[in-house]
Amino acid sequence: MANNLTVLAPVLGGTALVLGLAYGYTAREYRAAELETAQIQAIAAAAREESALTRLAEVQQELGSFKEAAEAQNAEMAAQLSALKDELEAQKAAAQTAAASAPVIEAPVADETEAEPAAVVASASPTFGDADRGERIYKQCTGCHQVGAGAKNRAGPHLNGVFGRKAGVVEGFKYSKAMVRASNDGLVWDADLLDAYIENPRVLITGTRMSFRGVKDEQERHDLIAYLRRFSDNPQDIPESAPTASAREVELPPEILAIVGDAEYGEYLSSECLTCHQPDGADEGIPSIVYWPEEDFVVAMHAYKQKLRPHPVMQLMAGRLSDEEIAALAAYFANIE
Repeated sequence: MANNLTVLAPVLGGTALVLGLAYGYTAREYRAAELETAQIQAIAAAAREESALTRLAEVQQELGSFKEAAEAQNAEMAAQLSALKDELEAQKAAAQTAAASAPVIEAPVADETEAEPAAVVASASPTFGDADRGERIYKQCTGCHQVGAGAKNRAGPHLNGVFGRKAGVVEGFKYSKAMVRASNDGLVWDADLLDAYIENPRVLITGTRMSFRGVKDEQERHDLIAYLRRFSDNPQDIPESAPTASAREVELPPEILAIVGDAEYGEYLSSECLTCHQPDGADEGIPSIVYWPEEDFVVAMHAYKQKLRPHPVMQLMAGRLSDEEIAALAAYFANIE
């Protein structure tokens, strides 16, 4: 046995030496591979960082260009607005000069027995239109606005003295929040603003309850403004003439108009109305019905009930309501909070 170990010892020793050398070589290779991988990763990270920095510089350059373009555009818009303001001021000054130099037709001295003073009508200024034509155009406004002696607030405020009047100040009329904001901002009605408002109310005052499609024809607007000017003390000291009368859509017996509506009952009935009409008076394509004078509300509902107004859904809804229920809804919506 000893002899065998003696023979095997050199062999085992040589084998161990070979294995040791092989292991050492393999470990060096593995370590070298690790270092190489780390170097590759470092190079890749540096490349990514360089790419990110490059992209950041590009983005900063793009933002700078965008800022310069925005500033240039803002400057251009500011210049245009300034020019437009100057133009409007020039037109206004020209209109005032023309109005001041326009002859006034003096009214004849009224007989002491006359109940109402005769109207004094200024001759048409080039800035305005034909007041007589404007009177005919005004008929499309009478459903909401009265004007002249004895005019009252309806779905809209009366229009006596509108020239030179601050927006949203007619006593006893509940204005929309949008009109109150315009009033607080100092909006005062003059010919230019009335022209813009009549053309498209919602462009001039976003959120107004005035659900009117507007008068698109410029000459018709000028004619209408000339007519309204007859009823304003400012700027021409023109006395108010007789009111513009308009017949009701439907003539109702006095006993129906005399019904005193129960507002609490109206609130109970209002749920169907409020599926379409907004309680805050907002108008998203459906006319507002809040703060209507009760008589106007009653007349409109009976017009639907008698199918004099064409809307089929409203005809159906009104047809199911009694006179007392219509009066109750009118009382509720007239003073809705």
